[in-house]
Amino acid sequence: MPQKAGDMIEQGLRLLAQGQAQAAGGHFRAVLRRDGSHAGALHGMACVVRACGRDDLAIGLAGRAIEIEGAAHYYVTLAQALMARGHVVQARAAVNVAILKAPRDLAARAAQARIAEESHDFATAETALAQAIACGGVDAWRPRADMARFLWRRNRRPDALSWMRRAFHLAPAQDRLLFHELVEMLLGCGEVGEARASLEAWLLHLPDDAVAAGNLGAVLFAQREYAAALPWLRRCVEAGANAEAWNNLGLTFMALGDVARARRALEQACDLRPGDGRIAANLATVLAEQGEDAPAAALCHAVMEDTRTDAQTRAQARFNLGTLLLGQGRMAEGWELWEARHALLPPDTTHYPVLPRCTRAMLADGAGTTGDRIVVQAMQGMGDTIQFLRYVPMLARRRRVVLVLPPALHRLAGSLRDRTGVSVARRMEIIAPNDEYPRGVVARCDLFSLPHLLGADAHPRPVGAYLGPVVASRATQDVRVGVCWSGNERYRFDRLRSIGAKRMAMLGTVEGVTFVSLQHGAGDADLPFPMETPSLGDVMDTACVIATLDLVICVDTMVAHLAGAMGRPVWLLNRHGGDWRWSAALDGGAASSWGQRGSCWYPHLRQFRPTQAAPPPHAWDGVMEQVRHALHQWRDARRDVRS
Repeated sequence: MPQKAGDMIEQGLRLLAQGQAQAAGGHFRAVLRRDGSHAGALHGMACVVRACGRDDLAIGLAGRAIEIEGAAHYYVTLAQALMARGHVVQARAAVNVAILKAPRDLAARAAQARIAEESHDFATAETALAQAIACGGVDAWRPRADMARFLWRRNRRPDALSWMRRAFHLAPAQDRLLFHELVEMLLGCGEVGEARASLEAWLLHLPDDAVAAGNLGAVLFAQREYAAALPWLRRCVEAGANAEAWNNLGLTFMALGDVARARRALEQACDLRPGDGRIAANLATVLAEQGEDAPAAALCHAVMEDTRTDAQTRAQARFNLGTLLLGQGRMAEGWELWEARHALLPPDTTHYPVLPRCTRAMLADGAGTTGDRIVVQAMQGMGDTIQFLRYVPMLARRRRVVLVLPPALHRLAGSLRDRTGVSVARRMEIIAPNDEYPRGVVARCDLFSLPHLLGADAHPRPVGAYLGPVVASRATQDVRVGVCWSGNERYRFDRLRSIGAKRMAMLGTVEGVTFVSLQHGAGDADLPFPMETPSLGDVMDTACVIATLDLVICVDTMVAHLAGAMGRPVWLLNRHGGDWRWSAALDGGAASSWGQRGSCWYPHLRQFRPTQAAPPPHAWDGVMEQVRHALHQWRDARRDVRS
C-alpha cells in the first residue's frame, strides 16, 4: 500500500532537520511524481534546494507552493530565500505576511529578526526576538538561544550570556551544540571558573565529546595547569583532526619543557591548517628554541607577508623575527623589528596629558637639551628592566628623564650610574605607574625601545657596575656563594629554565662554602640544602645581600641581571636554546677554566649551557655536575688568592 503523502513529507522534513538534504529530496520528489501541485512537497523541495545553496530555485518553488495553499511557513521560507538573494524589501513583505497569518509562529518571528538584523535594523530585530520569547512561553528555549546569539553578535556579552544560560537550562538534556555555545560565551565573558566546572561536569556524562575535551584542555592551559591539560588535549586530537587542539597541545608540551613533542604537535597543527599565521608563529618559536633559526625566520616572513593574517599575529611574527635577529647579533634590524611588541602588550593607562610616542628624530633634535622631559616606562619583567636601565644614562645626557617603575625597583634605580661611575639621580625622577606625570614632559617611550631610539645598533659594550651599592673588596677567608634556582612560574618557559631542588642539592656537597639563598619567598622547607636565608624585601635589599657575596649561581631570572649590573661574578645556568640575550653571538670576554664564555652584557658573567635539548629535569644532569666540579676549582683558586 503506497505511503500517504503527508507521512512522506513528514519524513522528508525530519531528514532535512538532520542535515540529510539529498535523502529528504527523494521523499518530496516521490510525492510530486504522484501530484505535481502538492504544496507541501513543493515547499519541501524549496527547503532542499536552499540547503544546497540554490536560493534562486527556492524562491520559485516556495512561490508555487504559496499560490496553491499560502501557509505561513511557506512565506517564511520564501522570505529567507529572498533575503539570501539580496531582495530585502520583498523579504520583509513576505515575513510580515507570515506573521499576519500566524502571529505566534516562532519560526516567523525568528526570520523577521534575522532579516531585520541583516538590514541593520537592530531595534526591530530585538523586538521580534522578544516577541518570539513571549509567544513561546516560559519553557521555550530556542527563541532565548536566538536572543543570546543576537546580543552576542551585537557585543552585548553579559546580556547574551544570561539568555544562553537560561536557554541551556530549558533545552533538552545533552544538546551538544547549545552547550558548546554556552562555554564559548562563558569564556568570552571571562567566566573561566564556571566554564571549567561546566566542562568537567559535562565530560563526566559524555566523555566522548572531543570538542568539550579540547575546550577543557584549553581552559586548564590558560590556568597554567599544564599537566592536567595534557590528557584532555590528547583525547581531543585522538578523536579526529583538530588544528586548534594540536596547537594547544604543542603549547602545553612547550610549557612542560618537552620541546621535541611541542614541535611535532605544532607541525601537525600547521599541516591541518596551513594558512593559520598564529600556529605558524608558535612553530617558529619552537624552532628557534631548538636552534633552527633559518626555518623559524622563514615562517616569520611568511606570516608577516600574508595579508589574510590579522594584524596582531603579523606583529607577533615581526617580534619573533626581531628576537631571532638580536640573538644573531644583528642589532639594528633586530631592535627595529622588536618594536612590534607594542602591538602585543595590553593598552597602557596614561595620565593627563596624553603624550606622543618618542621618536629617534625627537632625541636627535634634543641633543644637549635638558629642559624637556621624556617619560620612560618599564613594561616588562624586573630582570629585563635591570638590564635595560643601562641605556637610561645615555638618554639622560640628552633629555631629563621621568622613569616609571614598580616601587620594588625605586631604591635600586636611584643608584643608577653612567659609564664613568657618576650618579644619574640629578638628571632623572622616579615615579610609580599610578603616579601623575610631573610638568614639562613632552613624550613617552618604553624602556626597551631605548636602544632603537638611541641608535645603539652595535653589539652592546660591557659596562662596569651601573646599579646597586658600591661593592668593596672582601679580604676575609670565608667563601660566600648566593644561589637562585627558579624564576617566576608565570613565565611560559619557566619549566625549561628553573632547576628542581633535587638537582640543585648537588652544590651542597661542596665543602668550605657558605651558601646564601637569593630565592625570593623561599622558606626553610623550600631550600634544596641548608643555607643562609636573609630577609629580601625590595630589590635593593637583594642587591645589598649580593654585595656580601663572592659569587652568584643562578638560573635565567632577575638575580642574574642584578648581580651582572652590580659587576659581581655570576654563573648563569642557561637552558638549551635560551633567551636571545644569552646567545653565542652575544658572548663576550675570555674563556675561563669554569664556565663557557661570558656575555657582552656583563663582563663577569659565565654561562653553563646544556649541550643538547632534553625535557626537564634531565636537561640539567650533566650541567650540574660541571657546575659542582667548577665550584670546587673556583673555591680552591679563591682561597689561594686570599692566603
